[in-house]
Amino acid sequence: MACLLAGLGGCGGDAGAEQEQQSLEEQIGLDEDGIRLKQATAENLIRDCMKTQGFDYVPQDPTAQEAALLGGQRMSKEDFEKQYGYGITTLYEQRRKLAVAGPNKAIRDSLSEPDRKAYDKALHGDDPTATFFDALDSGDFSRLGGCLKTSTDRVFGGADVIQTLSDKLDELDEKMRADARMVKVVREWSSCMREKGFDGLEEQEEVDAVLKEKLEEIVGPPGDLAGAEGAEADYDKAALASLQKEEVAMVTADIACEKEHVEDVEETVTEEYEATFREENSGLLSKVPKQ
Repeated sequence: MACLLAGLGGCGGDAGAEQEQQSLEEQIGLDEDGIRLKQATAENLIRDCMKTQGFDYVPQDPTAQEAALLGGQRMSKEDFEKQYGYGITTLYEQRRKLAVAGPNKAIRDSLSEPDRKAYDKALHGDDPTATFFDALDSGDFSRLGGCLKTSTDRVFGGADVIQTLSDKLDELDEKMRADARMVKVVREWSSCMREKGFDGLEEQEEVDAVLKEKLEEIVGPPGDLAGAEGAEADYDKAALASLQKEEVAMVTADIACEKEHVEDVEETVTEEYEATFREENSGLLSKVPKQ
């Protein structure tokens, strides 16, 4: 699942009309700006949670993180995609450097071994590889633990709300993909991708999945991002560089094929299904806190 929730609350008149003009993603706060705001709020909550357990934690500013990843560049979505594709493989090295050099890694490294284990448990619970973005991307919040889970639950209105809405949004996505209009244009998209040299892709979501799988084959699982105590990365740099070029080419093809075959139909189908979703789930949506 690519995205989920944010505040609705009761509103009428012009405010209600404005909501109807928004996509569900924007309405529930999982558009780009909404996610950035939720992450910033969650980071502050993590800091407070860790403090109650006797540990320091420096909140990560998502805007500053983005600037660091891009070397301070300010880029439009179009320019970003031309240079980095979807940023899955193309920003791997930058993410690794930030993970190695981040202030919270320095805090953790300054602790004794027993205190490090306690720090990790307080922050992550039982799974140190689970992250805020992985949970949003997969729709699986069950792996989150510790202060990360506490803060994520709070920004989304509680564990029950976030998981229920996640499940319902997955169901919505499945219904839209099963719509005959979408089945037809996605088949056309697949043929378009094949013509551009990318065979075996049946749905658009497979672009991300294929790139992530290929990246993991080269650099290892996500939990290995920072390496052992900041050690030099041990992976095939040439293979990664080749994959990064493949990502940019694949994303360029994906965008062109979606624009040609999918975009207009998907917009119509999405509006129809989201309108029904709002009506059927207004009570659930109202439980998500405003940011």
